[in-house]
Amino acid sequence: MKRTMRITVTFADSIRVAMMLLAPQLVLQIINLSVPNVRMQSIELTEGFHVCESGAGVIILIVGIVLAAIPFFVALLINIRSEGIPDRFRELKDILKSTSTSFCVLIITLPTAGMIRMMVPAAHAYLLSASVLSFVLPLSYNIAQTRANVIKSTGIAKGSARSVVKKRKKVTRPVSSSSSSHEEEDNLLILEAAEEAATMGKMFDAMGSKSKAVDINEDILTLFKVEDDFSWEVGFTLSEVHSLGPKSLEIVVTTLIASSKLFWAMFRSNPENGEQAKTRTFKSCMDALDIFDKAPAKKQLRDHSIVFPGYSFMNEIAKAMPYKPPNNLPQDEFEKGLADNFLRATNHQQYHHCIALAMQADVMRRQGKHEEAIVVIEEMKSIYDPGLHSRAILKEYVKDHCCETVAVITNWLSQDGRIEEAMKLCDDVIEALPEMKGTAAVQSKYFALLPICRVMTEQGQAKKALDLYRDTVEEPAAKGGRKMYPLVVATSPAIMITLNCASSEGGEPYADSKSDTAFMLNGERKYPVFFDYIGIIYFDMAFATLYAEACVCLASIHGHGCCSQDKKALIKECEQYLEASEEALKNKDGKLLSTVAHSYHSKIARKLQMLQYPSTTVQTLEKAGSDQAEDFYDCVQMCIDKSYPKTAGTMRKAFGSIYFERRPNFALVIGSPEYRVVQWRSAQES
Repeated sequence: MKRTMRITVTFADSIRVAMMLLAPQLVLQIINLSVPNVRMQSIELTEGFHVCESGAGVIILIVGIVLAAIPFFVALLINIRSEGIPDRFRELKDILKSTSTSFCVLIITLPTAGMIRMMVPAAHAYLLSASVLSFVLPLSYNIAQTRANVIKSTGIAKGSARSVVKKRKKVTRPVSSSSSSHEEEDNLLILEAAEEAATMGKMFDAMGSKSKAVDINEDILTLFKVEDDFSWEVGFTLSEVHSLGPKSLEIVVTTLIASSKLFWAMFRSNPENGEQAKTRTFKSCMDALDIFDKAPAKKQLRDHSIVFPGYSFMNEIAKAMPYKPPNNLPQDEFEKGLADNFLRATNHQQYHHCIALAMQADVMRRQGKHEEAIVVIEEMKSIYDPGLHSRAILKEYVKDHCCETVAVITNWLSQDGRIEEAMKLCDDVIEALPEMKGTAAVQSKYFALLPICRVMTEQGQAKKALDLYRDTVEEPAAKGGRKMYPLVVATSPAIMITLNCASSEGGEPYADSKSDTAFMLNGERKYPVFFDYIGIIYFDMAFATLYAEACVCLASIHGHGCCSQDKKALIKECEQYLEASEEALKNKDGKLLSTVAHSYHSKIARKLQMLQYPSTTVQTLEKAGSDQAEDFYDCVQMCIDKSYPKTAGTMRKAFGSIYFERRPNFALVIGSPEYRVVQWRSAQES
């Protein structure tokens, strides 16, 4: 059953509320009648002149006034400034009107009642009653009556709008999909009602009540429907789209985009039972883009930026979950068209154009067109100024997609051997991070830092990456908690373990290695399964691979003993993560979702193999005579500038003679914990 914005109050509920408000006064009156000392009695002031007075004096009157004023004080309490409740929702003006009215009445009634108390007792009693009611009646009129008028006028205006559109349908020719020369006008009463409802929706969203915010958005969209109430499955007809005025079009488009984001949040909070929310996420955003494209009223809008967040969010949807493009379009073609349309729509409008270029580069990257993506990124960098644009981008688009797009391409550059280019982009990203400010920036910094931390670690800058990630992302996210940063909190443990291991001196256990080992072996699921898909699309890595690397790193530094129980358990855990990673990397047809992510998976699999069978791994690969052997050498060997006899002897004993028979000038690459142990021991011996 559809829940409306204004819930219908039943007769039983009305009686219940009335009794709750009347109860204090009823109790007071019962006390007046039952307690002799406070009971009203007739007192003869002069001969033949009697008045009714209580033995308690004015106390009962004061208590009655306080009880009558309770609704007034409750209204004031509700309207106290607080975070999350917009000023528009606070009925401050109405309360001020009520206060001034009550004050004016009290100035007249109380002094007059005091002056005529002895002369006209009936008038005295009447004035006291008016004083008490002055607290209640103005408040009831200024708030309740005003709201009733708004509801009534909105209904009349909506009916009027429907009748006008129906008449137009009968009189004029059918509206084609092309633009109409007729300029539609907005109904001010409907716009006012929609604006008020939108304020309430934002309030519910701020309080975390996504479902209520969605219900209110549905009511807002119903205001602009002609034939029936709005439904998410049907949306708007073409004639209804053409009947929208410019301001109405703006409200409809922004409400649909906001609803899409709400549905996405609901899906993420409950992915197992969120199929309907997932479907509505895609459809609401697509409806917003389609309505804006077809509505003639958009020509009357000077600023088309209201639809830009829709393009950007649609790109996020395309990355974050599987979907079926409209009109049976191939997914690659649909996403490319979306990016091209966004780029044309921005028309070089400040930071919006930067975001459009970032989206175009991101689509190219996901489609494997990395060289073309780099060309677009260079164009974007020539326009993008973090100090000037980052704050505006975060406010409008939630995340700084420009910085994120630059960061994620570094993984491919590093894999392609273009280390200098990759490190230059890493430096650009690090320079941009201080310009991202506020709680919303933490997630954007996470999306930017995760890719470059991998590249920096591979280039021997693990300590720098560790300090940067801990100070910029890990600690702020820990304060916000899992509810605020679910993705960050779920994956940060694996990132911190990998960086700590890579930063440890001589491959020795670091301070928290025991607690981190216990965390990895506690048997609990570390993150939802669908996070793997997000990791592949956003970062070119499955998060299962990330956790597998954390296991390998911990196993490598854990006691250095082959019989260590924790080491064996970590190796087994790593194998399970690699199996999950391999499954996540392929779609239903067995096609790889990302070659860069698969390369990362293969690298961790080889590290695990090296950890389990250090003396036979290379020999097995060389016997196979495959390209994989050469790839393995490139990953795990480095040139030794100076030869230490003790080091060479230790390495032969640890890893077998195959390294020195086949590659006498090469040893394990920096990044292998075994090599760092040997190198460290050699330095100590020297």
